[in-house]
Amino acid sequence: MDAVIPQRGRDLIRRGSFARLWWSQAISSLGDWVTLFATFALAARIAGGGRAATIAILVPLVGRILPGLLFGFIGGLIADRWSRKTMMVVADFGRAVLVLGLLFVTSYTQLFLMTFVIEVFSLVRQPAKEAVVPTLVNRSHLLAANGLGLAAAYGTAPVGSALFAGMAEISSYLPEVGRVGATIGTAFLVDCVTFLISGLIVLTIPIRAPKAAEERAQGVRPDVSAWRDIVDGMRFVMRAGPVRRMILGMAAGLFGGGALFVLGQPFSEQVLRAGESGYGILVTALGIGVGMGMLGVTVLATMDTKREPLFGLSLLVTGVAIALAAFANQVLGAAGWAFVAGIGTGIAYVTGFTHLHASVEDDVRGRTFAALYAFGRSALLISFGLAGLGAAALAGVLPGDLNNGIRAVMLLGGVVVAISGVTALIGAGRWQLKLDEQKLRSMSEAADSITWMRGSRRSEDE
Repeated sequence: MDAVIPQRGRDLIRRGSFARLWWSQAISSLGDWVTLFATFALAARIAGGGRAATIAILVPLVGRILPGLLFGFIGGLIADRWSRKTMMVVADFGRAVLVLGLLFVTSYTQLFLMTFVIEVFSLVRQPAKEAVVPTLVNRSHLLAANGLGLAAAYGTAPVGSALFAGMAEISSYLPEVGRVGATIGTAFLVDCVTFLISGLIVLTIPIRAPKAAEERAQGVRPDVSAWRDIVDGMRFVMRAGPVRRMILGMAAGLFGGGALFVLGQPFSEQVLRAGESGYGILVTALGIGVGMGMLGVTVLATMDTKREPLFGLSLLVTGVAIALAAFANQVLGAAGWAFVAGIGTGIAYVTGFTHLHASVEDDVRGRTFAALYAFGRSALLISFGLAGLGAAALAGVLPGDLNNGIRAVMLLGGVVVAISGVTALIGAGRWQLKLDEQKLRSMSEAADSITWMRGSRRSEDE
């Protein structure tokens, strides 16, 4: 690992406040992934297996995504108005307690409600954590910090999957916990412990309160209503061109990628005839690609890299790769395109998060990232809902390979991602042109001022 991570990245996770924040995130993310796979297994168990088990997975997924759609901006508001450290600790300890409730779940309703409430606490922590990052590292290290942070969040997925699989293998040696069995119950207990450890680590990090909280405590800032803060945050997000393009671009990418996530298993089984193992190959290829994309941009790029054009180009590559995967006839070909799509996704995420961290002021940063999570979750939820319906509706409608509805929806998903990339590229070009025009205008005005001053001096001398 030391051989591929640049020195600045190794320093960031070895010492200092960011290192502690990174380790808290990595540990809690590992527990989160274990619990995600455990809730999938629990949903399948409640369904009783068979085809219903595949559909049952949507219950915990929707339970995790829907809170962002309904309450996403509340987490950002809290992150910009009150102590971010307190909110992160409360969210970690709160989730540690709540995850124990999953031990006694026996129905879809209970599973949905528990995952929903746990995710509400996550919505409080995520914007606060993102708002804190630029206050703990130098601006020159933001790209490395984001690459490492996203690697901790998503790179722990295969570790979590392997850990859960290992629990299943030794289930006969594990004690029965609650009503969910030995393997699933142990997974929930592991997640509870990771949340407790994460919260204890955050307690040791010196985190400055947001500007609004400090000004309110000093009596400098009037007590603005929460609704006004939400409106102001949304106005900023929608009016700031680069910020808007980053958020909408990532949301569009998640919308298109969501179709690949939902249809991946039926695509492997029904189209490629590769069964469950084929789906595992596709997911593995995608995950490795994401990791390599994140690592690559962290190693090769700098804060001077043109982030917006790179963001748009990576989305374009991702969209094209998803679209081409739709025409694959063998699992290895589809896995190759999934790998390319993963690389583009990893680059887009790191550059997008870094650009938001670098360009958004502290007093509105929490609401900005809350908007990102809200739009992203909304896009995923809509994509999950439309993917299956679209595949059924388009079956037998289009000619050639697209006669298969699954292929058609995957192609459309790739097109959506590619269009969002092209839009980001065009927007970045226009923004740069506007900046260049402003610079030329400033230079011209400065030249005119110097000419006027010279003329004024000649008049005085005469």
